Amino acid sequence: MTARKKKTKKSKKLSHFKGHYCKICGEHKANEKFSGKGHAAHICKSCASKSPAQKSEDMTMNKLHGMAFRYLSESEIKWLKNRRNDDRPEVRALACQVFEAKFPRQVRNEIKSGLHIKNILFYVRGGIWDSYGDEYYINVEFTADTSGKIIRKSFDENNAFIDEKTLEVGQKAIRKLFNVAVHKYDISFWNTDLCREISYDPDIDLLPEYLYGGDFDFDDLDDDEFENDGNKSDIFEAESSDASEDREPTWRVEIKYKNSTEQNIEGYDYIPDPVMSLFIDFEDYFEDEFSDDDLDRKTAW
Repeated sequence: MTARKKKTKKSKKLSHFKGHYCKICGEHKANEKFSGKGHAAHICKSCASKSPAQKSEDMTMNKLHGMAFRYLSESEIKWLKNRRNDDRPEVRALACQVFEAKFPRQVRNEIKSGLHIKNILFYVRGGIWDSYGDEYYINVEFTADTSGKIIRKSFDENNAFIDEKTLEVGQKAIRKLFNVAVHKYDISFWNTDLCREISYDPDIDLLPEYLYGGDFDFDDLDDDEFENDGNKSDIFEAESSDASEDREPTWRVEIKYKNSTEQNIEGYDYIPDPVMSLFIDFEDYFEDEFSDDDLDRKTAW
């Protein structure tokens, strides 16, 4: 007696989408939205009626949208880079956005490579700590340009002028200092990296107890103070804007680049590490009266 074979049921894979995918518009559409040839070519009737140039642009835009959320091969990265110089404005703009989202550091380095400081005004005011852990107050302004001259002006707590010192460090030294500011301290991006409404410390930025004091309690505020479905961030933004208008900046930088670009950036309260590092680099020149040999050794970084 022969053993009967068991019948195995084939699993049916259900498609998530009924119909077909159009490679031009990037949408899944019903079968009736495609012609006979459109099924095989994956082009819907609506896209089939477009001009060849419009088809090409829509397909490129669709491809760019998909690149933002997946791994890219070397050939795809090269293709994406080339699209940033595309003749079509919409394609070019989207390619730049996608590339910046995927490779922010590379985009930043490309921007910095074209920036060369012509002259700078750098101002720092507030309490800082020396290498021994002692706090002292500073109110200092530095100006420097490509000629190699640095001017240091000091003020008291009431912004009254105290004294002025001028030092010639040479073109080579000042060029190195400017390059450090751009490439190491990212001074060109301080407006986005360092300038927050209230604090530059992400651990305390916009915390209620920082804005309103340690005894702050949300229960002390009436419900009608919150608008937009109780969004408290609107109140924080209003408070921070009002506060910054009544205070002196703790640091400010005004930069003119050789390509005629200008930047004016300032911050309040906390003095960030890049700002402090640049202050130390400037201040080191004025700690002693350096000889020419001392300056050469100092700037041979």
